Amino acid sequence: MSLVAMNLEPILLEPQFGPLPENIAAWIAAAATRAKGVDCFDYVPSNPEVLYGYIRSTPGRSYCEWGSGIGIGVGIAALLGKSASGIEIDEELVHRSRGLFQSHSIDAHVTQGSYLDLQISPKMKTGAEVVYAYCWPGQVNELLRRFVETMPRGSTLLLAEGAERITPLRLV
Repeated sequence: MSLVAMNLEPILLEPQFGPLPENIAAWIAAAATRAKGVDCFDYVPSNPEVLYGYIRSTPGRSYCEWGSGIGIGVGIAALLGKSASGIEIDEELVHRSRGLFQSHSIDAHVTQGSYLDLQISPKMKTGAEVVYAYCWPGQVNELLRRFVETMPRGSTLLLAEGAERITPLRLV
């Protein structure tokens, strides 16, 4: 099914790169250190500097990361003043991200489960105006379908197509 048929349209988004603020740089370093000891099948984090540029440039007050891993993106969003949450299937990653948030006094939440299965509502902590997802290549169509079914019109999806390539889409 095409993006148009799914009511998704690519949007022009100019990511705001540049020097990282000190608090964001410190958060990324701390989370990267904690991520080194993760024993999770094929865990590949996003490039946090690239993700920062997109989160910073995306309108919307609430952010949810579908497949939030260690919580780097969720923490970046919270530090940028967004209501930030994540959904992560791996129990160890959920535990580590919650510990990171607590140790850095970051107001963010991670729900354990699959974004393909959880009941998602924009009024829940797992719903958001902006969703970021870096999924398995074979799950892209399922992810797009799930996004269209659960998110309100006007929501933005930041779809990672590798650690450094993000395609912004809007649900119309």
